[in-house]
Amino acid sequence: MNFLILILKILIVIQLSEATLSPPTNTGNKKDKKDKGKVDSQKGPVNKDVFQRNLVIKDPKVIDIIKESGTYYSDTKRRRFSGEILGYITPWNSNGYELSKTFHGKFTMVSPVWFSILPSNTSTFPLPTHDVQKKWLKDMRSMNSESHNVKILPRLLFKHWSTNDIVELESNTLKQQQLITTLTDTAKTFRFDGYVLEIWDQFIYTGINVQILLSVVKAISKKLKNGNLDVILAIPPSRGSKAQLFSRDHFNELSPYIKSFSLMTYDYSSVQRPGPNSPLSWARQCVELLVPDQNDPKRNQILLGINFYGYSYTPEGGGPILGSQYLKSLETFKSKIQWDDRSKEHFFESKSSLGSGYVFYPTLYSMVFRFDLAAELGTGIAIWELGQGLNYFYDLL
Repeated sequence: MNFLILILKILIVIQLSEATLSPPTNTGNKKDKKDKGKVDSQKGPVNKDVFQRNLVIKDPKVIDIIKESGTYYSDTKRRRFSGEILGYITPWNSNGYELSKTFHGKFTMVSPVWFSILPSNTSTFPLPTHDVQKKWLKDMRSMNSESHNVKILPRLLFKHWSTNDIVELESNTLKQQQLITTLTDTAKTFRFDGYVLEIWDQFIYTGINVQILLSVVKAISKKLKNGNLDVILAIPPSRGSKAQLFSRDHFNELSPYIKSFSLMTYDYSSVQRPGPNSPLSWARQCVELLVPDQNDPKRNQILLGINFYGYSYTPEGGGPILGSQYLKSLETFKSKIQWDDRSKEHFFESKSSLGSGYVFYPTLYSMVFRFDLAAELGTGIAIWELGQGLNYFYDLL
């Protein structure tokens, strides 16, 4: 009898212990319900690149983009692309400054968008330098080495210049010399390696005599080159063999004075004509119209433009979309991302109370086509711009 009572007591203790140690049942916690299904995005360096993680695929999963896009391969000095790589940085996407340091080993040139030079009624050209990031310059230079040196070439925008201003600059050698003095003095002060000139796109639509524009670009570039400063000229893409704002003849005339041509092969579509950002066949055509011969060494003076942003087309119109906005839109996206085989770009359909729209944004798979195209054609790459993309894009460079 006493033995049975003892057994019963032991069983009761075991049951009480199991009740105490077992996990609690669902209590209906609101936070648990809210977090259910939410994807945790990862950030920072990882020990495998996007190829090893099987992320460069034609049918990417939304959950993988959200989860993995903030990561990057830990060896940030490893380069997949052997040509010149220029990365633009803008003050309005300041994260580009940090990214240029993190991926310093990937780039050969960086162009911060700092300078706008105004026309002058005198022979002097003041150049405001308030946007110059001195600490960033110091940090970037401290990372340079004998084996890898990143050149700094700020972009120079000719702001509020009229056609008459350019015509006068072309004919007035004193003004030309003062402009060169301003640029060389500024470069010497901040130890720049040269400039990216944003001038062609601003005046070619005005009906200016192209020979005047060529003369101005040539004069500026020649004098800066004599001062050991490189010049990169931003040039518009072709819209076909009969719609070239910057032609093969223009290229050949300027190529002896210009280090590289930053070919803006993006913004192919618009709100008025929705579609892909940069169809692959069009990008190829833009290069081949300028330098048809595959073996022509001048091919390597071209920097094929690569967009790190996308475009959202809505019933109201839409506009450019950055990486952070893209990820946010994916969080509520319920369908599959689609592949457009003609343009070699991904897109998805977005829906709202006003109707359907479309979002075109680069993916790892679409970008590999463009980097491989640059390698095939023998060009470099110009990225617009570093603060707009996703971290794992840099694994492809």
